[in-house]
Amino acid sequence: MKKKSLRHRREIAGWFFILPWLAGLIIFFLQPLLSILWYSFTKFVFDDSGYTLTVLSGGIFENYKNAITGDSQFPRLLIESVVSLVYQVPTVVFFCLFTALQLQKKFRGRTAMRTIYFLPIIITSGVIAEIIRRDASDIALAAVNSSTSNLFDVSTLTQQLLEGGMPQGITGFLTGSVANVADLVWKSGIQILVFLAALLAVPPTYYEVAQVEGASGWETFWKVTFPVVSPFVLVNLVYTIVDSFTDYSNGVMRYITSYFIKDMNYSYASAMAWIYFLVMLVVLGIVFLVSRKMVFYNNK
Repeated sequence: MKKKSLRHRREIAGWFFILPWLAGLIIFFLQPLLSILWYSFTKFVFDDSGYTLTVLSGGIFENYKNAITGDSQFPRLLIESVVSLVYQVPTVVFFCLFTALQLQKKFRGRTAMRTIYFLPIIITSGVIAEIIRRDASDIALAAVNSSTSNLFDVSTLTQQLLEGGMPQGITGFLTGSVANVADLVWKSGIQILVFLAALLAVPPTYYEVAQVEGASGWETFWKVTFPVVSPFVLVNLVYTIVDSFTDYSNGVMRYITSYFIKDMNYSYASAMAWIYFLVMLVVLGIVFLVSRKMVFYNNK
């Protein structure tokens, strides 16, 4: 009998490792996902026996049509959510890469700083994280006695930038990033950890060769560091996009949840959820197409 190769044995071991995840995917995720899809094509009605699913009078796509053309809030919130990704996602990824580069260096208190950046992910997430952020904002509001909902008062910075001739759009982006720096750090724990793992995996010989060749720090970053970590940039882009889409503070998520919890209109909420899910897939597809030629793999 022919002996299995090491690679084949590793592949078999890999399948055993992901079996619990596959079981959880099928049992706890796939079934509810298909149920929500079925709800979106029917009318969910509560009755004495529990609930029934009846046929929609306007066709199976009635809920989808109402969400897109008949709802004044959902399309607006959906567009705002997608537009916000254009500047939020690059800001988060750039901040995470810059922070990981600093945390990679040797300095006193490095372990403590790494723990601080990852602490929000360890402590909590989701709704509780939103409550903590709101409490922090309330503290800031009481301190500055301002109507702003951000942690830092950036009115002085805004005025200085505008007086200096900075365009209003760029000024809003910069001051918004500064005002929400606490939220930015809160969302960056996983991405920083991924970038740290990527940077620590770069062979030291690469930097030694670059130093011998006389490359500057800027050239070393773009010619050595960035190509090696580029696959992880794509991973963090995807993670940040999904995290932004599913964040509890997202306006679309709140709107859909309100129909689930308050109005108990499960059919209409399911249709909006599926539209939101398809939009997220389209955005991810565009990101993959755009970044496909920018990612360097060692096996190429």
